[in-house]
Amino acid sequence: MLKAGIQVDMDYFDRYDSLESAKDLEELFEVLQSVKDSNGKSVVITPLAIMANPDFEAIDANGKTQYVLESVEKTYQRHPWTEKSFLLVKQGIVAGVYYPQFHAREHLNATRWLHAVANPTEKERIAYENQSVIISRMANDPKRINLDYFPTFDFDDYSEMEQLRANMKDGLLMFERLFGYKSVSFCPPCSIIHDDLFKTASDNGIKGIQAGQHFIPQGKNLPIKKVDHFWGSQTAYGQIYWRRNCTFEPAKNHGKDWVDSCLAEMAIAFRWGKPAVINTHRVNYIGTLDSFNREDSLRQLKRLLKEIIKFWPDVEFINSEQLYYALCQH
Repeated sequence: MLKAGIQVDMDYFDRYDSLESAKDLEELFEVLQSVKDSNGKSVVITPLAIMANPDFEAIDANGKTQYVLESVEKTYQRHPWTEKSFLLVKQGIVAGVYYPQFHAREHLNATRWLHAVANPTEKERIAYENQSVIISRMANDPKRINLDYFPTFDFDDYSEMEQLRANMKDGLLMFERLFGYKSVSFCPPCSIIHDDLFKTASDNGIKGIQAGQHFIPQGKNLPIKKVDHFWGSQTAYGQIYWRRNCTFEPAKNHGKDWVDSCLAEMAIAFRWGKPAVINTHRVNYIGTLDSFNREDSLRQLKRLLKEIIKFWPDVEFINSEQLYYALCQH
């Protein structure tokens, strides 16, 4: 794609990210288990799980007239370096270092994406032929080429809500079948979601919303409405909001000291009597395309965790489901 002029090296997600390999997970879990909290528990990550990807072959077979999904289990089996990944995910859950919660069925608006690939620009054609969904900023295109279809729950017209409700319900059922438990919390892709979808989420077991700052779609050519929620405020259906208030993203800039900046944000959170919810993405821990990315991120992560124990020896490590129940008590 670089040879075709698609600058996939300009965005750190495109440059580094990939489906997590067995090696990625093994090395991440090793770091997480190397540090214990005041209760003797390991660090735990709450990954936001996407349940499916486009099935490019099936979509090709129907002439790009109908969207067909491929479960993430099947995607794992496509490559020898990922075919054991889901086994490791389950081991991470049992070990208490990895506790998935729901993100979406897929990280794209299927209707919009299908329209884009059925009527492609040259960039979209090349990406599709490489079975890719890309987010790079182009030198001649200041906006992300797929910004319109990257947010799963965005819409052009409110009439699309019925399909979005079905998508959410289907995704939550897939989540339960895959992991063996219901997701208690949820964060919509790009934090874009209409308030009315929270009822569907509530009806299907979602009690906590990890998007204290969220964006409400208004329809085609209308600006998205931004809403900031206080910690502990609730949706109309009783779901509790909280926010990610610390950031750890080494892949975004490997030249930055992310440990010091994250510790400073944690100190502010604790000073105000709030939990420290660290925002960090999968891309930081992926080494399939560039092993340095994973190695440097894990080095910084291990240093961060050791510093946390040093500064706050009474710290407790909990996952997002546990955070929801802790907030209920306040």
